[in-house]
Amino acid sequence: MTKRSVVILILAFSLCFVVLSARSYRVSMVPHGSKWSCNTCHTAGGGTPRNSFGSAVGAITGPGETPFWSPSLAAADSDGDGFSNGVELQDSAGTWSSGSADPGSASLATHPGDASDYPAGSAIWEVPASFSLQQNYPNPFNPYTTISYDLPVDADVLIEVHNLLGEKVATLVNEFASAGSYYTIWSGQYDNGALAGSGVYFYSITAGEFSEVKRMLLLK
Repeated sequence: MTKRSVVILILAFSLCFVVLSARSYRVSMVPHGSKWSCNTCHTAGGGTPRNSFGSAVGAITGPGETPFWSPSLAAADSDGDGFSNGVELQDSAGTWSSGSADPGSASLATHPGDASDYPAGSAIWEVPASFSLQQNYPNPFNPYTTISYDLPVDADVLIEVHNLLGEKVATLVNEFASAGSYYTIWSGQYDNGALAGSGVYFYSITAGEFSEVKRMLLLK
């Protein structure tokens, strides 16, 4: 092997190492990104075209390596499957930061760039200390929003949406559930499938003896 061949091989190996390191660095900036590795942002691995989620990431970061996971990216639905990137990656509020332990459960995380891979329903993450109903996110929203709630004990759970007149718009949850942390999605529709108009809506939870009501704003 000639000296020139050795130099070319060393340069090629170095370039490969740099590229792989960069890809690994990007993967580590997404909750549960390691579940799909480079496919988190690309259609078929590093070097291939970006999928819809990867395109959203590219629009935020450009060519740089600035950490990009954030509430705004979590609130977006990059693949258009009706679930936000944050819901799919087990961090609906987008509060996770690079270097922290991945939130929720890897088995429940779904691909934010693949419209055919989406949550089957409410996800149980952990057993909380008390009942709670979280503020929906995003808020204001269009067309969907995530509502999270906590159950410290097993309970019958009813979550409904009402308009300003007190009329029921939709039933989101009506089931017996084990203790845990859950979320549900409202896509801005009535139970009959009709689209709700812009305005203020109220969502409520009744779980055992616990009840709470919060307001949200649908903007179109």
